Amino acid sequence: MKAKLLLISRIAVSVGLVAFLVWSMRGHFPRIAETLKKANPVLFFSATLLFIVNISSGLSARLKLLFAGENLDIAFGRVVQLTFIGYFFNNFMPTAVGGDIVKAYYASKDTKKTAKSFIAVFMDRFIGLFSFVSIAAVSLLWAGGDVAPAIKKIVLLFALGGILVFIFALNKQAAKFILVIFSKFKLWNLGEKLSNVYKAVHDYKNKKRVIAFAILISAAVQGIYFAIIYILTRALGANVALVSIFLVMPIVSVISMLPSIGGLGLREGAIVAFFTPLIGSESAFALSILLLAMLLVVSLVGGIIYASASQFKIKPKEMEKLETYQI
Repeated sequence: MKAKLLLISRIAVSVGLVAFLVWSMRGHFPRIAETLKKANPVLFFSATLLFIVNISSGLSARLKLLFAGENLDIAFGRVVQLTFIGYFFNNFMPTAVGGDIVKAYYASKDTKKTAKSFIAVFMDRFIGLFSFVSIAAVSLLWAGGDVAPAIKKIVLLFALGGILVFIFALNKQAAKFILVIFSKFKLWNLGEKLSNVYKAVHDYKNKKRVIAFAILISAAVQGIYFAIIYILTRALGANVALVSIFLVMPIVSVISMLPSIGGLGLREGAIVAFFTPLIGSESAFALSILLLAMLLVVSLVGGIIYASASQFKIKPKEMEKLETYQI
C-alpha cells in the first residue's frame, strides 16, 4: 500500500509540474516551435550518440568499480546492460520500482549477495551526487563576470552544503551522532532504514582508493554530459558559455533526482528556471525538450535490452517484493 502511495505521489509531482510549466509557457509556444524547427539535427544526433557512449563506458565503469569494491564479480557487459535498463525503468515503467533498485536486484541475482549489491548501487548514486557538487564548486572558481550573481550564490550554497554532507558522512564522531538521531525515527521503520544507509556510506571510509577512482570517473563522465548539454544549446543556435553550463547543470541534475517519474517535470522546470537568464525562456524550454528526447532514446535502448533478454524478466511477485525496497 505504501509503495502504491509513493508511486501516485511521484506521478502527481511529475504531472503537476509539467502541467504548470506548459501553462506558464503557453504564450511562448509559437516561438518555441520555431526554435525547435530550426534546431540542427546533426548536432542533436551527435549529442545523443555521445550520450550513449558516455553511459556505455563511463557510467558503467563507475558502477563496475563499485561492484568490485564490494567483491562482486560482474562482467562489464552485464553492467552496461544494467545501466541502460535502469534508464528504461526510470522513464518508461509505471511502477514504484526505480532504476537503481532494478540494477541492484539483477546484480544480486548474479552474485547471490543482496546487501552488497544494493550498497554498491547506492554508493554509485551517492558518489555521482558528490561529483555534481565538486564540479559546481570548481566551476564557481572558474566563472567570471558573465554569470548572474544570483546563480553564483545558489551554486555556492549548493556546493558548500554538499561538501559538508560528504565530509560529515565519513567522520567517525559524526557517525555516532547521526545514528543516535536516526534511532528516534520510528514511523515506517524510517530510523532503521536511514541508519542502514548511513552505515553503508560511512563504511566506505575504509575504501578510499575505490572512492577516489569512482570520483575521478564520475567527474569525467559528468564533464562529458555537461559538454553534451552545450552541444544541445548550440543545436538550438543559443550562445551560452560552457562554464555557465558547468555551474547550473549540477543543480538541475540534483533537482531531477527528487521523487518524481524519472525527473520529469523537475528537470524541465529547473532547466527553464536556470537557463532563462542565459539563453531566454523559449530556448530554455526547447533545450528541456531536446534533453527529454535524448533521455527517451537512451531509455528505449534499455527497453530493447530488457525485452530481448529473458533473464531480465521480473515476475509479478518479484515486482511486489521489489516495491518494498528503497535506495
